[in-house]
Amino acid sequence: MAADTIHLKSGRTIIASNVREEDGQVKYEQNDSIYGIPKSLVERIDRDSSDPNAGTKFSGGSGVAADAPLPATNGMPQQVKIRGNTVIQVVRDGKVDPDALTTVEQSGDPNMAAAGYFLAGRFELEHGDRDAARRYLETALNYAPDNGYILETYAVTLHKLGRSREAISYAERATQALPENSDTWTALGFCYYSADRSKDALKAWEKSLDLHPDDNLQKYVDKVKREMSTEADFGERETGHFTLRYEGATKGALRRQIVSALENDYNDLSNELGITPSQNIVVVLYTEEAYFDVTRAPSWTGALNDGKLRIPVQGLDGVNSDLARVLRHELTHSFIAQASGGRCPTWLNEGIAQLMEPKDSSSDGQQLAKLYSQHIAIPMQALEGSFLQFKTNEAIVAYAESLAATEYIRDTYGISELRRILDRLGQGSTMEGAMKEYLHSNYQDFDDELGRYLISKYGG
Repeated sequence: MAADTIHLKSGRTIIASNVREEDGQVKYEQNDSIYGIPKSLVERIDRDSSDPNAGTKFSGGSGVAADAPLPATNGMPQQVKIRGNTVIQVVRDGKVDPDALTTVEQSGDPNMAAAGYFLAGRFELEHGDRDAARRYLETALNYAPDNGYILETYAVTLHKLGRSREAISYAERATQALPENSDTWTALGFCYYSADRSKDALKAWEKSLDLHPDDNLQKYVDKVKREMSTEADFGERETGHFTLRYEGATKGALRRQIVSALENDYNDLSNELGITPSQNIVVVLYTEEAYFDVTRAPSWTGALNDGKLRIPVQGLDGVNSDLARVLRHELTHSFIAQASGGRCPTWLNEGIAQLMEPKDSSSDGQQLAKLYSQHIAIPMQALEGSFLQFKTNEAIVAYAESLAATEYIRDTYGISELRRILDRLGQGSTMEGAMKEYLHSNYQDFDDELGRYLISKYGG
């Protein structure tokens, strides 16, 4: 039977047969069962070469990347040569070869030693092990402290580790070494932005765009301009773990209650998750209109965490139960980002955040069980990417499934496994790799197990 490949916007793929579009969904068959996912999740379908409709594409918004891109390596050698033309393979069989690094160090050529450790660091960064990348790149800088490409890659690595303030000096040195390289200015802008220096980020990104136009980076520039325009007259207050920004009309009592709630949540989450964010968290309080103008988020969102907690508070005099849940939910995302190095798939991210509110699946359990029994639930693999492109009804299902899946992990394996999964993600694992290691399941097995769990608990 012909096998088609469904490419999801999250970057994942699903191999299936009889793929078709029907009622706003993409339907497909696997293991004699029919499944369906929202068409908005699908980037394209690569059909079997015998299919006359091969290469079907769906339109849809592509969201702005959430992190600094990996820098180019045009100015660094892709292999190391010592003693004339002897080629040393730093990466062999899919991993860094420590013996090769020892050889390049012993060659007596500091430039080749720097290149070897740079290649090792770049490899680990590309494969998600940011701590290993940092160690290799630090050694590379010991040999070549003014190399712009090493400085830039090291700055991006620190940024991805949540150490953006520390990264700034290295990114600035990279732009001094490579002033005509757009990537270095892009990296510097991300470091500034994550360190809450929006004006400096805007200047760096505009310099990058002058050197090399880039549509994705332009979206960040536009976003920063909206933020700066909206927040130009905002007040600011520093607390132990937060930087609070607010319109002058925001009542002082409300601000104090929000800070108190956040500090209490911060302490609770630190104890429950065993982690703490590495730098102060920015919290911005908006009117409804300003919130949607700045974030361009869909109407179903009640708040947003894009590195900053963006909370609409119009009409509130104090922290009621709904706002308390929103604050705790959004703050949880900051803790998850720290633990996972920003690599947590959206379904697990939203699932843990809902658990921490706290919330449970009791109100949605029967409907979810029905979806799974009829094989029309959204596969968890399809929920790795952002939910912001969803329509309201799709988002409701996505959040409900995310909570149920996270509850299933907690109830079956224990909450400690959730933390281990986050740690493993932070070390560079894919989600499916972490699932195989701790849950002994791939995505398809996990979907089947989750379905049985929900049907057993709530009925089909």
